[in-house]
Amino acid sequence: MRKLNGNILFAAHDLDRFLACSHATFLDLCDLEEPLPKSEDDEQLRLFREKGFEHERKWLDIFRQQGISVVEVQGKQSLGERVEATKEAMIKGADIIYQAALHTGNWRGYADFLRKTKNSGSDRPVYEVLDTKLSRTATPAHIMQLCVYSEMLTETQGLTPAFMYLILGDNRKAAFRFDDFAHYFRIARRRFEDFVSRPPLKPYPEPCRACERCRWRDICAEQWEKDDHLSLVAGIQRTQVEKFQAAGVSTVRALAGLPQEAVIPKLSNETFARLRSQARLQAHKRDTGENKVEILPVHECRGFRRLPKPDPGDLFLDFEGDPLYPDGLEYLMGLYFVDAGTPVFKPFWGHDHDAERASFEQLMDFIESHLRLHPGAHIYHYNHYEETAIKRLASGFGTREGFVDDLLRGRRLVDLYKVVREGLRISELHYRLPSKSLLTTPNL
Repeated sequence: MRKLNGNILFAAHDLDRFLACSHATFLDLCDLEEPLPKSEDDEQLRLFREKGFEHERKWLDIFRQQGISVVEVQGKQSLGERVEATKEAMIKGADIIYQAALHTGNWRGYADFLRKTKNSGSDRPVYEVLDTKLSRTATPAHIMQLCVYSEMLTETQGLTPAFMYLILGDNRKAAFRFDDFAHYFRIARRRFEDFVSRPPLKPYPEPCRACERCRWRDICAEQWEKDDHLSLVAGIQRTQVEKFQAAGVSTVRALAGLPQEAVIPKLSNETFARLRSQARLQAHKRDTGENKVEILPVHECRGFRRLPKPDPGDLFLDFEGDPLYPDGLEYLMGLYFVDAGTPVFKPFWGHDHDAERASFEQLMDFIESHLRLHPGAHIYHYNHYEETAIKRLASGFGTREGFVDDLLRGRRLVDLYKVVREGLRISELHYRLPSKSLLTTPNL
């Protein structure tokens, strides 16, 4: 969203942002009038952008190598100049137009590629939108972006493109019929334009899935902290927040202060007791700065009952993966254990899929040998990622499947996250392993 000659220009990502969180759009409008402090992009987001650009440039090179005519619209020109350059390339019949600039009404955008195709209704060629994305599946946001470009392209060339395309992170091409999505897209665009023309007078941010990567997340987080918003209660869901608010309970402190016998409509007594207890712990930490732990009642096969007896041969397992590598890559599988009184970290590295397979086999072979020496030992991990990755690697590579099956049937894998969540409550917002993003993101 930007201003040009006194008018507001919208882009596809503005519509995406609105559909995810209308309050982000409200702050976008405020930023046009008076700049607001923006949250810094984290390293992962910067890496995603860099890899996305590499993916886009790779396909530009592929098109050039095909011996077809490729026109690149220069990015250093003004919007008007880029639009005219795009139109000129279309008139001349370029097969591929890279970074095509489109501008109709209050909307503008830069499509990764326009591709010339035949129009079944006439001899005149028609262009269709082709965008590159790192993800391996198309998302609703991707489809909306394609629709924005396809609608502008319709007005630009006077012909409606039949299809729009994505080149996904695994280099598959996905085709979508524009007419299948046009009706919903136009309704969504109208809602967005109506919101912008008549923004709410007293909006309030509500946590959502878009928070983690939103450039306004620090502003909203500061507001929630100031207001002691219910979303700050660990483990609370948005529907539960709404039920408390409907009952007149709007802060963490108010929830913490409710009597034990209070009843919240449409909320079970068990859920109420859990959230009230969590709020009391966090209110205590906020008032005193003191950490506090509450041990939960013991139930069979839950919480601390999930823990087997300690064994000198116990292993602690952690995987690190690269989601941007083609088909994903578990590049590090690490074990921590104690050998003859000495702490040991044993890494298994794999920087491509062949090495990943070899590392996985070495890891499984090491664990198998280790368990023969320590038959009472178990493998501890935090949350389900490691167990899920082990299953995926064994089945995907078709290797060590029998041993993995033995591990699972023998309940050798112990998820410490389940132990923590079912065994105790703490005076913190999150029960996950700490990182910068997790410590600042509210409950969704």
